Amino acid sequence: MPPEHVAIVIPVFRNAETLRALHNRICDALAHVNAVPHFVFVEDAGGDASLGLLKEMSQSDPRVTLITNQHNLGQQASIRKALEFVGDRDVVVMDADLQDPPEAIPMLLETLWSSGADAVFAARVGAYQSGFRMATSKLYRSLMSRFASIPPGAGGFVALRANLAKRLAASRNSRFHLAGMIGCHAGLLKAVSVERNYRQVGNSAYSQRMRLVVALSNFVCVLEERFRRGAL
Repeated sequence: MPPEHVAIVIPVFRNAETLRALHNRICDALAHVNAVPHFVFVEDAGGDASLGLLKEMSQSDPRVTLITNQHNLGQQASIRKALEFVGDRDVVVMDADLQDPPEAIPMLLETLWSSGADAVFAARVGAYQSGFRMATSKLYRSLMSRFASIPPGAGGFVALRANLAKRLAASRNSRFHLAGMIGCHAGLLKAVSVERNYRQVGNSAYSQRMRLVVALSNFVCVLEERFRRGAL
């Protein structure tokens, strides 16, 4: 049986310290399943060494596609941009900071392929940030779960079918929130529990104010998408 070809979509913002380890661990994880990774990295004008490293990786590994943003667009806009490059491949979207463990990718894909789901989320479990951030994140995800009809704990680490990825990339919504958009467009959704890691290097790019602004924007995105689809 020929291997499945899977697009691994990774937005990058000041992640130079983790990129090589991330690439190697994904390759190692998928060596144990019948899948070939095709990487789509989006460097979001972070201004660190990430761009140079990604250029080197794209030259040494033909499976690496590098997209560069001339100006910082943000994580979600970068994901949307990457989804236009995945073709007919199923997709895994994940962060670049190694808080999402690459070793969980086979479990997400196997659940996607065996269940007939349109998408399979890694439901975040464990403590992976400060107590205050954990509490506010838990509240936000609980509200978004009900609002967008997605599994509890769902975040940005997710496997999805190629046809769903194409629908998301083609959306005319001026905003974009991956998890919420999946909730608006998908039929069957699944989730598997994945323990998220503490950030090993660097700091979050999101201040408390930015987190609030992004959360509100995400709710508006879901409202707009449901209105367009006549689901309100």
